[in-house]
Amino acid sequence: MLPRLSLSGQTCLAALRGCDVGFHGTGLLHSALGRPRKLHGKALGFIGLGKIGSGMVGNLAKAGATIVAFDRDSTALADVAAKQASVSAAASVHEVAQRASVVLTALPNDAVLQIVADELLPALSSHTAPVHISCSTVAPSTTRLLETKHAALGIGFVSAPVFARPDGMRRGEATIPVSGPAWAKTHAVPILEKTASGVHDFGEDPGAANTVKLGGNFLIAAAIEALAEAAALAESQGVDRERFVSLMSSTIFDCLIYRGYGHRVAARDHFPYPDAHFALDLGAKDVALVQQAAVEKNCPMPLASLLRDRFLTAQSLGRNGLDWSAIALRASEDSGSREVG
Repeated sequence: MLPRLSLSGQTCLAALRGCDVGFHGTGLLHSALGRPRKLHGKALGFIGLGKIGSGMVGNLAKAGATIVAFDRDSTALADVAAKQASVSAAASVHEVAQRASVVLTALPNDAVLQIVADELLPALSSHTAPVHISCSTVAPSTTRLLETKHAALGIGFVSAPVFARPDGMRRGEATIPVSGPAWAKTHAVPILEKTASGVHDFGEDPGAANTVKLGGNFLIAAAIEALAEAAALAESQGVDRERFVSLMSSTIFDCLIYRGYGHRVAARDHFPYPDAHFALDLGAKDVALVQQAAVEKNCPMPLASLLRDRFLTAQSLGRNGLDWSAIALRASEDSGSREVG
């Protein structure tokens, strides 16, 4: 899930329109323009009904899919099933795989994804041309390992992590990089197009799409830190930090991330709004995955090390419940600001 923006006060940046910020990848660019509008009763499985997963299920149901869904949180499962007549609740991951040959998962981390995959694969392999579409943000190495396990059973594995915040997902405005076997993507892309403003093909390496996702989240975290340090400098010199950031984000840094997170950072507003919140702990997880991927390829990323320290500090100070932009508070504290409570 892509961390997004503040709804504080009178300043609210609209959804990032899928966070489609200009990368079109290699291969095909799929967009909302000219795509078929309906899935014509296609049976799909869906596992993981958090804020992003539940939004995806709603969009797919509206597009005509029949969905069998599962989440270990029975309340979340019952809520999603009650909202859409075409969504039925399964009792287990195994049941989902029995009833659908194409299954999407939206799960919080690598460990959960691997556990679910192990439960999913035996029953899914009984279908003709089965496909697993993983919408989780995980390590590229994890997706490569999973693709190998899937391929051994004749199952297509498509990595499709999601750039979206919950309200943007409900409007079908996600941006989704995809990678994996070409034959499996022919099944996956038309489905994903029903819940995205753009689906971008990055080739057959199953780790590529998650590399793109981690790179995007790294850039957002780096922008938050840069905003925090620049705002601290302005404040230390007696310049109004909110006016400074407003000027920057409306002129030479006039872009969605700087406008939205700029307001959060300048106002020190890191409240976890329901539709404009990416948990600090999840941000820490993603930055750790960035470092892991970099180490695997001997790719130095000094800024990633700095960001990891910022997240560890925020966690040690008990800020886990805040939006991940709360890492910005440390720059204010380091500069001696009296405004940090």
